Amino acid sequence: YIYCGEYDVLAHKDDFKKQITECKDFIGMVKGGGFINVHAGVDAWSKEEAIEFLEYCQNEIEQTIPNITCTFETHRQRLFGSPFQTRDLLKPGSFSKLKVNADLSHWYCSCERVFNADDDRDKWWPDLLKDVISPRCEYIHARLGWAQGPQMADPSAPECEVEKNLQLNVWKMLMEDQMKRRDRSGDQIIYASPEYGPPPYMPVKPHSQEPVASLPSAVAYTKKLLEKTY
Repeated sequence: YIYCGEYDVLAHKDDFKKQITECKDFIGMVKGGGFINVHAGVDAWSKEEAIEFLEYCQNEIEQTIPNITCTFETHRQRLFGSPFQTRDLLKPGSFSKLKVNADLSHWYCSCERVFNADDDRDKWWPDLLKDVISPRCEYIHARLGWAQGPQMADPSAPECEVEKNLQLNVWKMLMEDQMKRRDRSGDQIIYASPEYGPPPYMPVKPHSQEPVASLPSAVAYTKKLLEKTY
C-alpha cells in the first residue's frame, strides 16, 4: 500500500480505481470474502472538489465492486477528517453507496474534545451520529482517544473513565444499529477492531523514545471492553 499524498483530485481518482481493482482480485481469492477500507481524499479540498471525488468513487463502486462493501475512514488529513465536513458531504440521501469506518478518535483529537451530548456546544452530535454515521457505519476502529490525541496510552487508567464511557456508548449505538440491519439481511457478523498503534500513536518519553505504556495491554483491555459490552 502506498499512501496517496498528492493534492490533485485526479491523482486520488486514479489511486482509488487502482486499489479497489487490486482489492477486488485479492478478495476473490479469500474463502470468507471481505470488505475494503479506504483512506481517501484531502481535508483541504473545496466542497466542489470533494463532491467531484465522491461522485467518482460512488460510480466506481457501482461499476467495479457492486457486491463488496467499501468503507471510508474518518481519519485526520483525509476527506472525512472533520465531523462537520462529513455532515455536509454525507447528508441523508447523498452518496448512498459510500459506507463509513467510524474511526472517531481522530475527530475527538482534531476538535479537542470527546463529544458529549449533555454539553450544549455538542448538541449537534446525536443527530450526526443518528442521521449520518450510524446508517453508513460498517466498520469501527475501536480505539479510545482523548482531547489531545487519537489514542489513550493506557485506557484502563482511572483518569480516562469519563471520556472512555462516552466513547463506549457511541460504539454500543453503532454496533446495535449494525446488528438491526444484519438481522434483516440474515448476516450476523459486524466488524470492529481495537486499532491501537505504536509510536507516534503511542506517546513516548523524551530523549529515550521509550513508550509510556504497553501497546499490547491497551489492545487487550479494549478488546475485553468490547466483548463485555456487546
